[in-house]
Amino acid sequence: MIKIKIGFIMLMNYSFNENFDYNDESASFDFVSSPTVSDYGKVNDGEVRIISEKIRIPNLKQHLIRPRLSEILGKFCEQFGTTLITGRAGTGKTTLAMNFADGYQQAAWFRVEASDFNWQTFSRYFLASFNEPLLEFINDIPKRESLEANVLQFLEILFSEIETISKNKSILIVLDDLHCVFDAEWFETFLKGLCSYDAPNVHILLLSRTTPPFPLWRLRSKQKLGVLDENLLLFTIEETKEFLKNYGVAEHKANLFHKASYGRISKILELSELILIHDTAD
Repeated sequence: MIKIKIGFIMLMNYSFNENFDYNDESASFDFVSSPTVSDYGKVNDGEVRIISEKIRIPNLKQHLIRPRLSEILGKFCEQFGTTLITGRAGTGKTTLAMNFADGYQQAAWFRVEASDFNWQTFSRYFLASFNEPLLEFINDIPKRESLEANVLQFLEILFSEIETISKNKSILIVLDDLHCVFDAEWFETFLKGLCSYDAPNVHILLLSRTTPPFPLWRLRSKQKLGVLDENLLLFTIEETKEFLKNYGVAEHKANLFHKASYGRISKILELSELILIHDTAD
């Protein structure tokens, strides 16, 4: 079942609060505090200046809870240590991951941007999404001759620490908008190294608009990586009907709305807002 909550009112299948912005990339977020950054929004980490909003878990003022997808993602995490979630903007990747993070005792979140293309920048942000002890520990790692060796050494030491921490708590790691660095020279090494680590209480979610530009079949065949694609993210016709029922939309119109939206949650919500505006005007 999917439930809708408007304020304190429960309506059918979806749950949400006020002032929702349905576009993943342009959503209005409230950010929770982070122990790794200063209250002034930026901290210095060597030559990299950390912007705190990029490593804070987003807290949407209003969002949909979709049990069908949460159940599917839960099964993925039982089978794979790392799950890649792919879909265009507005398909609900960020919201799904954010809801899923509620089930973990600790979550590290990094919203990747094109400016993180450099390995030093990316690795510092990734590290800062955890906590200060890890940051200080990794800062002392001696540099290797090759970039590939540096990437693998970074992951080896980082996950050695994370494995120790995860003995006492469940940890979710989320890398959002990861497609921004797919073309970086270090990325293939990073992804393959990341997927090689498998701790029972640690799960990794990679959110992206597309799949990486190199084959993933080896990682998938070795059960190191699961892929949840846009086809699973899209609303089914039944979900669309059930959702629009709360706006008083007749079933035959819901069918038209589903076709017009192609099952994308951003478009469904946009149509729903138009319904509310039209009803208010009347």
